Amino acid sequence: MVSIFFQNTLLIASLVILFLTLILLLVFMRKSRTCRVAVLASNTLLSQLPEGYIALDEQGRIVDVNDVYLKLSGYSKKDLLGKDLAQAGVLDKERYVLDQLKEVVQKEPYLKEVVHHGKDGRLLPLELSVIALQEGEIAYLCIYRDISKRKKAEISLLHSHDLLRYVIEHTRSSIAVHDTSLRYIYVSQKYLDEYNLGNAESVIGRHHYDVLPDLPQKWKDVHQRALQGEVLSAEDDLYIRSNGKGEYTRWECRPWYTEAGTIGGIIIYTDMITKQKEFEQQLKQTSDYLETLFNNTNGPILVWNQAYEITRANKAFEDLMGQEGSSVVGKKVFEVFSFVDLNEQRKLLDSLVQNKTVVNDELIIPLRDGSIKTVLWSASSIFDPHDGSYIGSIAQGQDITERKCVEEENKRQLEELKRWYAVMLNREERILELKQEVNEQLKMQGKTLRYQITSEVHP
Repeated sequence: MVSIFFQNTLLIASLVILFLTLILLLVFMRKSRTCRVAVLASNTLLSQLPEGYIALDEQGRIVDVNDVYLKLSGYSKKDLLGKDLAQAGVLDKERYVLDQLKEVVQKEPYLKEVVHHGKDGRLLPLELSVIALQEGEIAYLCIYRDISKRKKAEISLLHSHDLLRYVIEHTRSSIAVHDTSLRYIYVSQKYLDEYNLGNAESVIGRHHYDVLPDLPQKWKDVHQRALQGEVLSAEDDLYIRSNGKGEYTRWECRPWYTEAGTIGGIIIYTDMITKQKEFEQQLKQTSDYLETLFNNTNGPILVWNQAYEITRANKAFEDLMGQEGSSVVGKKVFEVFSFVDLNEQRKLLDSLVQNKTVVNDELIIPLRDGSIKTVLWSASSIFDPHDGSYIGSIAQGQDITERKCVEEENKRQLEELKRWYAVMLNREERILELKQEVNEQLKMQGKTLRYQITSEVHP
């Protein structure tokens, strides 16, 4: 933008010098009408103009036009001479400005942008300079400079500006662009949302510190350093708002440069990570709680991956197996439970992958001192939530050795009771048989029966 402005300034300056020279020659020509040399000089100067021109009489009719304008517009002199600009089709009738020219140029030359119609219907963006002449056939000298390239550049620049504004406004990041006075030039919608600033129109053009008056001094220092060319950033920055609320941000502040290579302002990238920090803290608390629970639970816990390599083991498991966790982690499940038949292990582990859970599976574990422990295991498989692939398993055991001992003792005592019951039952039956035999003998001897015997004996 700066280079275009510089080029336009040079062109305008050269045009003004040319105009002044032309005016002097025309004045000289009027004062020396009899001087053939002056007329030839002025005609030569007009013919050498790099811009197109049209000469108008007092009625606004075209009395002269140079080849530059004819080439630019596609008209011929026959198409234009003797007509006003509207009749020739150069301008729309409602755009004919002769009356305006009369009012303006009586005071001084002026410069404005106009649009002419080419013979083929094209619209020609031109820069018009008008000189009013007080005497002679020519009343108004209109000089036109083709600014189509400049207009295209301006349109392209405007499009780039609008595109940049659109991209920044709708990016999912929080971005603000400031000039060297720290006034807003561009701002993203996310930036507006995170700082509760309403819409872009409410902040564009305003000073950064007026929009966010509670910014800490350290950020103001950062802005000044960035305006000196530094690029600064922070990953986890806490600042306290005026209402006492703490906010965490991840930000970067860097300068942006003009076409001339000078600093044009700063760009601030900001991510408000307060919610993320709160979530991280909650996650850490949960993780710490689960870690404590994992390590201090009374039951043994074992975790292995899809390759059946043990990744975690708690202290209860270490105590059960008589091994430290460091000596267990990294080993295969098959190695740690080598006292179990390998085929049975594979069958159990495959079933765990296929059925996702294994519940209440008793396992007898021999200890180093020769004793045994009975552990009741429950295990669950873990699967990737995206593709459903198997990730690993977690198993928790419960030492039921004492319970098994109690069960065995209860079973033994029950068997003992059963045996005693059988003995007692057999004894009662034998006594009954003896009583029946006594009664039978007494009956045979014609004596009175000694025992009253029921027909059935119920246990």
